[in-house]
Amino acid sequence: MASLHSFIHRRLPGVLILVLFVFVAGVAHAAETTVRAHLNRGVSVIGDPVELQIKISGGRHLGDPPEITVDGLEIRFVGNNNEAVVHMENGSFISELTTTYSYHVVPQRNGSFTIPPVTVEAEGKKYHTQPVTLTVQPSSATDGDEGGEKIAFAEFVIGKKTAYLGEAIPLELRLYVDARVRSQVDSMPEIDGEGFTQQRLTEPRKEEVERNGHDYILLSFRTLITPIRAGKLTVGPSEISLRARVPRAQRSRGRSPFDIFGDIFGDDVYSATQQLKAKAEGVELTVKPLPQEGKPADFAGAVGNFQFSAEGSPKQVKIGDPITMKLKISGKGNFDRVTAPVLIEPDGWRTYPPSTTFNADDPVNYTGAKTFEEAVIPETKKTAMPSYQFSYFDPTAEKYVTVKSEASPLVVQGEMPPAPAASPGAPTEEPPKPVAEPRPQDIVGLRYERDEPHSFAPLYERREFWLAQGAAGLVLLGLVGFKIRRRPDAAVRQKASLRQEKAAVWRRLRSGDLGHVDFFDAAARLAQIETALATGRPVAAVDAAAVRQSGQLDAAAAETIDAVFSARAEVHYAGGGGGERQVSDLDRERVIGALRQLEAGHAKS
Repeated sequence: MASLHSFIHRRLPGVLILVLFVFVAGVAHAAETTVRAHLNRGVSVIGDPVELQIKISGGRHLGDPPEITVDGLEIRFVGNNNEAVVHMENGSFISELTTTYSYHVVPQRNGSFTIPPVTVEAEGKKYHTQPVTLTVQPSSATDGDEGGEKIAFAEFVIGKKTAYLGEAIPLELRLYVDARVRSQVDSMPEIDGEGFTQQRLTEPRKEEVERNGHDYILLSFRTLITPIRAGKLTVGPSEISLRARVPRAQRSRGRSPFDIFGDIFGDDVYSATQQLKAKAEGVELTVKPLPQEGKPADFAGAVGNFQFSAEGSPKQVKIGDPITMKLKISGKGNFDRVTAPVLIEPDGWRTYPPSTTFNADDPVNYTGAKTFEEAVIPETKKTAMPSYQFSYFDPTAEKYVTVKSEASPLVVQGEMPPAPAASPGAPTEEPPKPVAEPRPQDIVGLRYERDEPHSFAPLYERREFWLAQGAAGLVLLGLVGFKIRRRPDAAVRQKASLRQEKAAVWRRLRSGDLGHVDFFDAAARLAQIETALATGRPVAAVDAAAVRQSGQLDAAAAETIDAVFSARAEVHYAGGGGGERQVSDLDRERVIGALRQLEAGHAKS
């Protein structure tokens, strides 16, 4: 009896969750099949493997994993993983089976490599992934630093050596520690250098790697840097302090066959803790200004490779009814400079400020999708949805690109009521008062109607009651299990990291030592961080409109916030920056006052 009681307490929650999944999956609809390729990082060095994943979502009957061949890369299939997920969408359960094919990709030489679209068979149909790019760069570590005699060494791996003003560039700071050594990093490293802004380093990703015939524990810190002035820049150096438990050299004398304690206690007793420092030398970056020729009028500073799509709903409305436009910009680049697309022909449309969401595909917000939702009201009859355009600079093609949305059909019915034109001096006619309907004079008697006989059984004795209660209980248990499995540690660390960066940026602004370029960049960054902390939005999704909407700002402060973001865009993308001129005391006080008002408004709310 005791064992049965123990089994129920230990196994019942898991059994109920399993029953919930089976119950929900039985009424769920299958999700649409999608196929996507993804590299766990886009930059590497010779001999350092990266992972390629091909995810097939929604497909239940799959063919064999495809073989992939690229000259200069060794690509090897290592296995697959299946995961079933059920979620609710528009009131219906959607079941989704995701299969992930994993490949090890080992670079054989330096250069840029494109893994072409891969064909995957699912549900009897063929699907194609998008191409992915891997950049293999020389590291900042020299051959002497990578020798087997060193316990630890560090290096920078940068996405490219030549970039444009305002371009977001992935950067990795890597720490290699001998796999036989137990180590712990004392604190998050810092990257020295001027002429660029950077995101805070992510928490390190830990993995075991082989480098030049030696086994290492690799800690990878990732960030994005954005150059804010043209010319030659040096990123770094950076020094990482760590404590390492290093095995002592073995005794040269022969061991007795009865000395069994050397093997048992060798790892801890015959070792010593040392304080070590690994230094990553700086890497040079050549920054070119954005060209003035061919710059579109609506260009707001987006630099990267983007795709743009627009979708409106509903498809049939009356004049004066709102249409919701979803404007989605996806790809890779500096998403914090991506602003809402521009309406091409605004005549006959009334628009409102859009809301913004950003979904990142990587920890540093380099790839992802930014979506703007905008309410648009037709004021005249229209036959097509409103058309938008978005302009950006493509650093690979070295030219400006303007993409336009396709206008899908729209039906607008009705007519706008004409505005009454009152004659000068004419008395205004009052609208006629509604005439009350006469009350009935007769007394209506009670009506008796026969109906089917009802059951007077108590509610708790009905089968339907217990079925409903059981289903609700299973759903509740599932939600509790999902809540328990969530790990808020990453979100807590992210907020703590943003608070630290906020304090550091405040110190820089109050120091009075920043030039025109650095001051407005720091002010805009502080507004983004403050808004992200208050609203929970990603920093990259915060623009001037989001800052204004989040805080209790008066008109002057809101105008100052707009001016800060405009000034940053101007100095970044004017072709030469803002020079080294200083900010006037009046402008400095005005900007700091608006930022303080923003902070106080968030504190009240």
